[in-house]
Parts: sequence; structure tokens; C-alpha cells
Amino acid sequence: MLLNEISFEAGSLETMIERLFKTMNSIDKQWSEKVEPASQKQIRALEEISGLKQHGKSIPYAYLLFLEEMGQNDNGLLEQVWDGYTEVNIDSVLRDYLRYIDSFDIDMNEYMMFSTHWSDSVLFLKLTEGENPPVYRFDGQLFSGSFENYLFQMAFRKMQDTQYLYQIEFAASQKKFREILSEKSVQSIQWTTQMELIEYLLEPYQLQKTWFSDEIHFCGVSSEYIIHVDLNWALNITVSSDDHSALQKMNKSLARLFGIQSKRYKRLNNAK
Repeated sequence: MLLNEISFEAGSLETMIERLFKTMNSIDKQWSEKVEPASQKQIRALEEISGLKQHGKSIPYAYLLFLEEMGQNDNGLLEQVWDGYTEVNIDSVLRDYLRYIDSFDIDMNEYMMFSTHWSDSVLFLKLTEGENPPVYRFDGQLFSGSFENYLFQMAFRKMQDTQYLYQIEFAASQKKFREILSEKSVQSIQWTTQMELIEYLLEPYQLQKTWFSDEIHFCGVSSEYIIHVDLNWALNITVSSDDHSALQKMNKSLARLFGIQSKRYKRLNNAK
């Protein structure tokens, strides 16, 4: 696949859905034909059950745009976030809202649930942080820098899993990641956040950083491959490419850089 065939345009929040449709239709020409909006009745029910209406608040604008275009069916975009069984359609959210809110003892004045999972890996929007709020995990940890970022990060993931011939994955446990951070800390590298360190270490690869990268996700593009670094839980790195030799070189290079071996090297199902 030519890396410039898929568009990931930046823009105003008002154009978020239009830009997302353009990206996803570049990946799957019929993608937008299968999305289904939430009804206004469902949206009002969500405002009621989430406590927003009672507290004089409204659904964050970025999420409202999502609901109005694909709240009933996003054609698989956000379902892939864990293992393909995440539920984000508004029927599921309405059905499970009170049960999850009660089980996690979440402050309904501050958080709004929008994604559930059978393993209780629930995702929330932080209501106190504007119209394009960050996404948080069920345990209070940051999951994505904004809802818009999250949508395009999932689009990037869809691209990496469907548009290339080969893929390698690296993963470090939380203990191993702490060891990596400790080891790099004694190498006179100036950094204040984990992602700053990751970006510093990846500088020699001359990657083009995407606009939707943030403190948790780094999405980068080169002429030979794309790379996604995910700092949720610990350290996870995915590299996808059509060039088998380039991917082998990256496999060896990243193994040396981080001191971990790839956990999976696979030929993707869309192999040409």
C-alpha cells in the first residue's frame, strides 16, 4: 500500500466527522454506507440516564457528533479497541449505564461512560475538560488525549491491521517497562513524560508524527512502514509494512533499542 493513499486530515471539531469519513472510506470504500446514527430519542435518554440533564450539563460536542452520525452502528471502528467485543452502540450504553457506573463508583458529575466490555474494561469521557474531552479508563488512567484523537487512533489501527502485508508486535509487562524506563533514565536523556522518552528514542527513524498522537499514543509514518506505540498498561508497539525486509530490520532494531523481543510476527489476512 502507498502510504499517501489514506488521508488523516486535521481540522476543526465541526469537520471531525467529515474528515473521519474520508479517512475510513479510504480504507474501506463502503464504510460510511453502513454506519447508523443514534436517534434523538436515544440521545435524550442518554442525557437523562447519565445525569447530565439533572445537573444542567450536555453531552460533549465531539461525542454528540459521533452519536448523531454513527451512535447506533460505527461499522466496527471502536469495537476493535480491546479484542473486538467492545460495545459502543447507544443501545448497549443505555442498557448497561447504571450497572457500570455503580460498580466503578464513578462521579457522574465528572465522567460519562460511552464504551463497555465484557471484562469491565469501560471507557469514560471527562466532562470537566471541554467539548472534546480526554478518554479515561475504568481505573482513572488516561486512555487517549481527546475523543477526536481516539477516533482517529482507531482509524489508524484499522489501517495498520488491514492495509499491509506484514506486521510485528512488541509488548513489555509493566515490570519490564519500568526497567526500561529506569535503564534509559541513567543515559543522560532529558525527559519528563514516558511519551517524551519514546519519541526521543524513535527520532533516528525519522518518522512523520501524526497530529492525533498524544501522551498515550504515538502514531508515526515512514516511507516503508507505519508504527503505533501504545502506553496503555505498559509498552506496546506495532509496526506494519508491505516490505518484508524493512520489517525484519525494524524487528532487530527495536529489539536492541528496548531490550525486548517481538511477541508476534505475522502475515496479515489481507496479504496480496
